[in-house]
Amino acid sequence: MLLAVVAAAALGGQASAKEGVVARVLTAIDPGAAPGTALTVEWTLTYVEAGKRQPFGGGDVFIRLFGTGDSRSRRVPAAPIRMGRYRATVRVPRGGIRRIVIGLMGTRCDTSGCRPSPMIFRIAGDPLRNA
Repeated sequence: MLLAVVAAAALGGQASAKEGVVARVLTAIDPGAAPGTALTVEWTLTYVEAGKRQPFGGGDVFIRLFGTGDSRSRRVPAAPIRMGRYRATVRVPRGGIRRIVIGLMGTRCDTSGCRPSPMIFRIAGDPLRNA
């Protein structure tokens, strides 16, 4: 019984850390890059614990770029460089880059079955500011 309570407390801490994760894009991104251009993007994921910023590590981290209208890149899995730092090469969608999404792929299950359910992280600042 005690083990179950300890395990639940540990998992609760991880879940709340995931909720407060912030992405910081480190790469200079040109929002007007030509469609189809391969763009290598690097970013960090961190959260605050006990008043101190900590690196966030997780599997299934991804990036996706959105252009004009309904154009978008595919979700591209990120490669971890070190704890809390990631890199991925993604193609610029039609219409350039209007929005960047960084998230963690998960699964949501209910009575209708299971389906992909991404958790999207807040991006600090304007990731298109560096252009």
